Amino acid sequence: MISPHGFWGWRAILGGAAYLVASLAAGVQSPCADEPRWDVQVGLGGVYRTGLWTPLVVSRKSRPATSTPSGQSSDESCPIGGCLYAWVEDPDGQFVRSPPAPLSTDVGGTQVARLCVRFGRPTGRVLIQEPGQEPTHHGVPLPIGSTETVLLVVGNLPNAERAARLLARDDGTRPRVVIAQDLDALGKSARDFDGVDAIILCGRSLLGSENVGDSGNAVSTIPEDRLATLTGIDSWVRQGGRLVFVAGECAPMLVDAQPAAAAWLPGPIGHPGGIARMVPLRRLTAIETYGRASRPLEKNATSSLQVPLLANVSQLDGVIEAFAGNAPTDLPLVVRTAHGFGTITWIGIDIDQGAFRTWQGTDTLLVELLGGRLRTAASGRAGEMHLGVPDLAAQLRMAIDQFVGVQAVPFELIVGLAMLTIGCLYPLDWWLVSRWGGRPWLAWISLPVLVALLSSLAWTTASRWKGDAWEVSHAEIIDIDATSRLVRAAAWAGVWSPANASLDVGATPTLGAVQSAVEAPLQAAACGLVDGSVESAVSWCADSGRSIGSTDAAMPHPSLATENYGYGASLASLVGVPIAASSSRLFELQWTARAEGSPATVSLDINAQGTLRGGIAHHLPFPLSQCVLVHAGWLYEIGRLATHQRYEPDTGRGPRSLTGALTHRAASRENDVAIRWDTSSVDTARILEIAGFHAAVGGRGYTSLESGRLERIDLSPLLRVDRAVLVGWGPAGTAWNTSWNESGCEAFGGGSLVESQGPSLWRIVVAIGPANTEPLP
Repeated sequence: MISPHGFWGWRAILGGAAYLVASLAAGVQSPCADEPRWDVQVGLGGVYRTGLWTPLVVSRKSRPATSTPSGQSSDESCPIGGCLYAWVEDPDGQFVRSPPAPLSTDVGGTQVARLCVRFGRPTGRVLIQEPGQEPTHHGVPLPIGSTETVLLVVGNLPNAERAARLLARDDGTRPRVVIAQDLDALGKSARDFDGVDAIILCGRSLLGSENVGDSGNAVSTIPEDRLATLTGIDSWVRQGGRLVFVAGECAPMLVDAQPAAAAWLPGPIGHPGGIARMVPLRRLTAIETYGRASRPLEKNATSSLQVPLLANVSQLDGVIEAFAGNAPTDLPLVVRTAHGFGTITWIGIDIDQGAFRTWQGTDTLLVELLGGRLRTAASGRAGEMHLGVPDLAAQLRMAIDQFVGVQAVPFELIVGLAMLTIGCLYPLDWWLVSRWGGRPWLAWISLPVLVALLSSLAWTTASRWKGDAWEVSHAEIIDIDATSRLVRAAAWAGVWSPANASLDVGATPTLGAVQSAVEAPLQAAACGLVDGSVESAVSWCADSGRSIGSTDAAMPHPSLATENYGYGASLASLVGVPIAASSSRLFELQWTARAEGSPATVSLDINAQGTLRGGIAHHLPFPLSQCVLVHAGWLYEIGRLATHQRYEPDTGRGPRSLTGALTHRAASRENDVAIRWDTSSVDTARILEIAGFHAAVGGRGYTSLESGRLERIDLSPLLRVDRAVLVGWGPAGTAWNTSWNESGCEAFGGGSLVESQGPSLWRIVVAIGPANTEPLP
């Protein structure tokens, strides 16, 4: 016989089981089951790194239109065709919502949205949300390490994988090679290639079957998507990327079919390259020597080999690294040129074809085209490990996280407070209770009083050292290419909060110290520095690697502010970023623009001794202090250089060694000794100075640190290709617009970073040659 209690117990168990089955059935037949699932493609072929901008392509088969009236989206920020959002985690584990991405429908009826996000954690997941609906989880491949390097190969080049083994680091890691034979599957903007360190582009991969006519000649029309990809790669190179362009026999067809590729051929300063004619190449001795091949190529490999003879070969911009003939201008085969702030290495032989695909010399040839093996100085510091500072970018982040009114509480004081707390909570409390007649109930009074007093003491100590005011800090580096008039900036900002609040963060280019007739800050566009078309992206700032708070950490960084936040209408602003009391938030910004006029007048040339002669004058609307001119391995000290003031390097006391000047070498008896790099230094200006020419001063051999994300601001490669850099300190070039709201309160104030709170390094890249540039109007 079953008791009443047992009867009701069995009913509860059966009821719970029925509910579970019904829930599972409802999950299978959810409303999403009637709709096609989103297909999410991340990175380049599924390869991406945390901490870097990553392309995200979301697609699915079109579904019937929703009941939104007038065919408009339910979100006012979305276009009529609809949009969606992507949520990814930052290093604190908080989800960050992307700006709205418009949905487009292709000819096959597939809805596609392209986004660009930054993964702050290696979780391998992303949330996709349509306006008015709940986000849905989608799994993506796990990222590779943020400290790894990525080599993108566009075309069919099997030697790239073998060349990557030759580029292995001291710890055995080597570049991750990503093969992309379909150009249409790549990104469409420069930011989509942010996670790529170098690109090898085979010219024949650009000539698809749709671009070749019946006669074998290329047709002059190209698909719009492919042109957008080439434009994105070109913009990525101009902003500091490295491109190896393989175009030999395919070069004439390529120039006709892909007009954008003409700018990648060597030509005169500021002009695209051209091809005079095709000539036969009988001997490959120059290429074998350049590539340091261990054995020669097959003799019959050059029987029908044709290479392009460049037009205006005597006026080529750049350095001819390999040539056939008696002089470099006879028949250039490898030319390395500057392209904006990046470099392009052109080789006039299709090494992805014929016997080159199996020749072992192609492996070492690719290594040389990519810049050669990593050579570490023999100082012995390259093997040192600094757990707190993984790279130079992390050291800069540590420097930005310093505020004038905020100091760390001394460790001795923390230990003293801890011992006082332990002593008060037991011995003192016991003594008080036992002293007053042994009444245990008195502990209910004495213990809260002691806790309140100790908490007040801790709060007062924290307020004394941490401060009770908002603090901001910033640093930036602004580069201007005088040839293409491209302006790029990398800026970092830190905000210290005395209370729980949320931040709205944005930034715009400005000239800071320059004032208008009404004494209001002038925008750069009004001053003629940029033409107003500014593209910017602001994001959180974190270290690379696996340490606590880094982007590869297994667990998120512990944070008291756990609310999610997102972007506004574009990547130019973050909205609702939570910040806890007595804590800081760090942000980084990248923006690019175009100068209305040339920032400098240049008439520099190289004399017989290899030093500079001629003159240079900048036309920025402010003077540059502590100004220097850098070229090749030399540094010319200028001092203060006013606007329009001309400097002539051959009339001064002569140049100094670039390495000796930047490393602050000092004479010690008969030897020159470089001052040891301090990895714990928080001198922001000094870090920017070294990061700007990190490879030129010895790189990891001097600092014992990799550049990290600061590698994109290293202008050392340009010093090898007939470029000089005018460097000086000036006013702030970025105005940070930061406002805050206390949690649960009305907005009580806001703040913006000012020029006195951080260094601003200005650099103008100029070409060495006969071409002069004009001043700003």
